[in-house]
Amino acid sequence: MRFLLVLVLLGGIACSFHGVLSNQLSGIGNGFFTAGEEKPGDRIEAIQFFLGALGEFKGIQVKVNDQWSEKYGLSGGNPEKFTLWKGENITKVSGYHNLCIHSITMETNLGRTFTIGEPTGQKFTASPPEEGMVLSGIRGFYGAICIQKMSFDWKHAPKKTTI
Repeated sequence: MRFLLVLVLLGGIACSFHGVLSNQLSGIGNGFFTAGEEKPGDRIEAIQFFLGALGEFKGIQVKVNDQWSEKYGLSGGNPEKFTLWKGENITKVSGYHNLCIHSITMETNLGRTFTIGEPTGQKFTASPPEEGMVLSGIRGFYGAICIQKMSFDWKHAPKKTTI
């Protein structure tokens, strides 16, 4: 019986690695989607993650056009936020995960880098599929203790209008 329980546990861990960045997110838990650019000109202005006592990501909020989204994920956690400058967009995301997301690094078109959390587990990287695209939303799943999986949506950067 113990052997069977160990196999189930190890199978669950192995399955949790699949889909951390998959566009086909599935799994046990609650899903979320932080909508970013829904209208032309919409832009992510800030992202706030909530970290638990062991460094696990518990929740997320995204600020678009001076409006914070609802908090997705679990209650609690210490907030850690980064704010983008006017005209600045996220162009690459990387981080570390095991059963939980433990670290996120976001790079911008202006050369700034933000890191939240500690590098624990397996590394992942996400970049837009085309040149000129920027982060527009984050999808994911969270379970009883943390955010377990995330994927990233990309859209072309809003065009600057001149008058």
